[in-house]
Amino acid sequence: MLILNVIYVLIAISMIALILMQRGAGAHAGSGFGAGASATVFGSRGASNFMSKATKWLAILFFGISLY
Repeated sequence: MLILNVIYVLIAISMIALILMQRGAGAHAGSGFGAGASATVFGSRGASNFMSKATKWLAILFFGISLY
């Protein structure tokens, strides 16, 4: 049961980090100040697709463990 709690906390921290790293609707205003640097690493749309899919699966795991 302790291992499940540790995994639960790690998933929660990972979800928080991924959600905060994603670009919101007002991200175009901040791109002029250097906020668009992640686009060079993952491509123009690759980061958002990867991050949204990772967030989705982490959320599924999070709620699955919550129901258990």
